[in-house]
Amino acid sequence: MIDTFEIRLSTAHSIVNLLSRELGQEIKFRNSSFCKISDPLGQPGVRAINITRQKNSNKCSIAIEINPTELLKGVASIDLFGCGVENVEALEQALNEMLTSIHPYFALSRRQWRLSRVDYAMQFHTPHVELYTILESKGPIPYRYEGLQKPGSTYNKCRSSRINAYNKGNQISKTNSPKDIKEEAIGLYRFEFQCLNPKYFREKYNIDHSELFGLFREDIAHSVLKSQHGRHIKAGDYYTLDEAAKRIMGMKGRQQQTKELAIDVLRFIDSAGSLPKALQSVQNGDVNVPEFLRVVKSNSSFEKLKGKFNEFIREHLCKIGINPILLPDDYDMTSLPNTSSSLFTA
Repeated sequence: MIDTFEIRLSTAHSIVNLLSRELGQEIKFRNSSFCKISDPLGQPGVRAINITRQKNSNKCSIAIEINPTELLKGVASIDLFGCGVENVEALEQALNEMLTSIHPYFALSRRQWRLSRVDYAMQFHTPHVELYTILESKGPIPYRYEGLQKPGSTYNKCRSSRINAYNKGNQISKTNSPKDIKEEAIGLYRFEFQCLNPKYFREKYNIDHSELFGLFREDIAHSVLKSQHGRHIKAGDYYTLDEAAKRIMGMKGRQQQTKELAIDVLRFIDSAGSLPKALQSVQNGDVNVPEFLRVVKSNSSFEKLKGKFNEFIREHLCKIGINPILLPDDYDMTSLPNTSSSLFTA
């Protein structure tokens, strides 16, 4: 349930010279503050070493990017690291051996390494991986996140985290990975949450900063991923407009007018192309916006309409199992399960 992680050590600048000598590589700082060494040891699992000069100080930070599955297996892999107790113990031993192989100075037992990043992930194979990436890329952009347009993925970022739901096969096909790995990745959907500042989760789950692998727990990884999936990808399965309309009209206990409005909202989102574009249409007061979302006179009134729009989607679509993003009419299926069903209920 972990793809990669990073550990960081704050140390004197003289240790950078030690590292340079042991690696047999010259360390050149870009803009006088940062240097990245890719594949520093020529072995699977150790992706990069990033060295940063700290401002107004003779201190530097040395950060090492690790793929734990590859480190343990010793070969390239697309498998995710399982956070069982025995697995974590094996990882700690392998990591310490790797650090000591550079120089005994860097051993886990001798230095205060800190976890500075962890990428939680889950994945599954599906023949619909391309369609999922298209549908999910039309979903919401959560508050304080920036949506980045990347082909074949839903990629949102903020200062402390990244979210990426993507076609792993497509991504790895563009690398120099071994042929068997590329073939294994075909049709692989991955949902990944990249935590760039683990402090929040340490506090939430009462993990002491000295516990380097304290966040390497299956229950924590599962909880984080499920929560983030719900924020970035709306609940409900995907339907064509006709199939969604049938389900909405067949619901009991709801007024006819509300049912018809729910169908109108689906049409509106579909015509806009995505949820963010639909919200932009609301803000612009476009003519295709449903009546109950019109008349924007200020930013404050738009925020109210935005809240009203999101509440309507949540209460009258997602709660009855319908995702606000529609399947294409020319697709050979009338419905497609939400990726949450394969990620979290298997």
